[in-house]
Amino acid sequence: MSHFAKIGENNIVLGVLYMETSVTSTEGGIEDESVGLAHLQTCHGHDNWKRCSYNSRGGQHYAIDSNGDYVPDGTAGYRANYPSEGWIWDDTNEIFCEPRPNDKDGDPCASWTMNTTTGLYDAPLTRPTPTQEEDDALKVWRWDESLYQSDNTKGWLLVDQG
Repeated sequence: MSHFAKIGENNIVLGVLYMETSVTSTEGGIEDESVGLAHLQTCHGHDNWKRCSYNSRGGQHYAIDSNGDYVPDGTAGYRANYPSEGWIWDDTNEIFCEPRPNDKDGDPCASWTMNTTTGLYDAPLTRPTPTQEEDDALKVWRWDESLYQSDNTKGWLLVDQG
């Protein structure tokens, strides 16, 4: 199975299609990305596609272990992530990136930076680890961009889950 992301304006992922490996293979049976791209361009009339891997998350490749669990296998994820609609294709780093996250109020997390290894945004401060009491009280740590902008030693707030 081969997966390809359809890339639109501003490198936004419009969707992901999958095809049988036989459609993306040479006559000799060797899987070749260019064969899949040619097929997609011909059949869909769209020129900008990028291959992606369903098993890539946060810059890591995942596989099923002997217990049947989906776990990192110690290798790098192909193009960092398996994208979803609305994700971004980063031409410079050749990775799929999540959209910039929003804080608890819906404001963009402008202080967060893109990690070009994971394709995910990193907060400027480490998220506190919830205590058992906080978990039991259904409290979670949420980012507040305006708090961070007013005092860059703060940014995480403990709020009711919801």
